Amino acid sequence: MLRAEPWPRDKIPDPTSPAWRDFLAQLVKESFSALRKTNTSARWKSLTPGRISLASIPSMEPKGTRLRGAHWHSRSSIHFPEETGVSFDAFADGLLHHHTENEQQYIHALEQAECLEVLVPDVASIWHLKYRTPWGTANRDFVELVITLPLLAHELPFSNFHEEVMVDALHTDSLPNGHVPHGAVGTRRSFLVISQPIAHPRTQGYVRAYYASAEGVREDSIATRADDTCVQWMLTTQTDAQGSIPQWIQEWAMPSQIAADVPAFFQWVHAKKA
Repeated sequence: MLRAEPWPRDKIPDPTSPAWRDFLAQLVKESFSALRKTNTSARWKSLTPGRISLASIPSMEPKGTRLRGAHWHSRSSIHFPEETGVSFDAFADGLLHHHTENEQQYIHALEQAECLEVLVPDVASIWHLKYRTPWGTANRDFVELVITLPLLAHELPFSNFHEEVMVDALHTDSLPNGHVPHGAVGTRRSFLVISQPIAHPRTQGYVRAYYASAEGVREDSIATRADDTCVQWMLTTQTDAQGSIPQWIQEWAMPSQIAADVPAFFQWVHAKKA
């Protein structure tokens, strides 16, 4: 399901129907799986606090298809609040709550973010995003279903065990509501943001592009500082920029683009405090 190819709007079930739970559960499963691959590929290189580790995971699309050459580009970084001044709650305020509105504040190329439709308040909405691209290339726009989910606290966030707990919570209507909940002693908090392109009429002056992504943030620890709680921020994304840009150039540019969002986010958080 999760891929840089647009869904027709009618593929999204009515949020009041039982099919919505199955739909959301499948997206959560795929996102957890993608983030586990990101963690395996990039985390071992990110044990230095603040370092952004990058990895490219080959596409599993069939040979000969457009997305075959569109890798899943991933990043992972670990941050200690006492060093960065940015707590887990600050991550949640910036990346979970009002996710897309906030992106417009720290992603400088994002000129406009317009909400087209609210499916479930504070959980699922469809957004039209307009990006300014470098000179010599046409500006891009995206229409994305954006899902933001606070997750139940767990000993191993984003693990297979956590996935089972979350899928069960989806099917029993026991998801957290609003803020990321604390759990029992020994558990850690986390949240998830999913983006999937949706088919929509094109906009004059823009090339319609597509991306799918899973973004996970969790409380974590590392062996060298086992007594300190840090925050791990993971992202994996597949993009199809469309237009006349050769795919190899798109792929070459993606790692630096996703890495740039990390310092931009921190600068924005600190600027808000000033």
